[in-house]
Amino acid sequence: MTPRRLTGARLCPLIIAVLVTGFVGKAFSREADCRPSFDARLLADQLAPGASKDIQSLRKAADEGNAVAQFNLGLLYESGRDVSKDTAEAIKWFRKAADQGFDEAQYALGCCYNGDDGFPKDPVEAVKWWGKAADQGYADAQYCLGLSYFAGEGVAQNPAEAAKWWKKAAKQGHPDAQYFLGLSYSLGLGVPQSREQAIYWLRKAAAKGNQNAMAALLKLGKVATSP
Repeated sequence: MTPRRLTGARLCPLIIAVLVTGFVGKAFSREADCRPSFDARLLADQLAPGASKDIQSLRKAADEGNAVAQFNLGLLYESGRDVSKDTAEAIKWFRKAADQGFDEAQYALGCCYNGDDGFPKDPVEAVKWWGKAADQGYADAQYCLGLSYFAGEGVAQNPAEAAKWWKKAAKQGHPDAQYFLGLSYSLGLGVPQSREQAIYWLRKAAAKGNQNAMAALLKLGKVATSP
């Protein structure tokens, strides 16, 4: 399934702290954007032909096993849009779609288990579902999986594995993954230290507006943002 990046996402906090010795000389932390959100596209083309585009039709399609409808119904319950917000129902419908191999639902389920906004925190489950979506090539999941490996959240800490997943997402154009991959090369964390590779990936991230990457390039004396 072709990866799709949802926009307007709410934050799913996953705080990591990195000692960047010789880079900025102090601990660095940031929140990871690991949360999908309802984006007003109920994907009515996936519903039965002629069905009205309302919650009843969406629920009917979800009950009949349509993974896209199940995913979007989960988003409604997750956001409280058109239905009462219900974390248990959101997880239920995300899981139904995720069990069918729907990558967005797998990613969303991982975000739920990361513990944001009243959802039960279970880092092991978060890694499990992000891993399933990441294996399908879903860039956001690859990025979040990299954060988990770097921070040791729900999985044994492994900077090399973190860099591997960041590189997969970075090659798909994920700016935050490009930034963290650039830092990894700058510091030699999980990858051989390489100023050239650090600048390469930081420039790619900066070209897409990543402010942290721009700041890192300034510290390296490389302010150009062209890839």
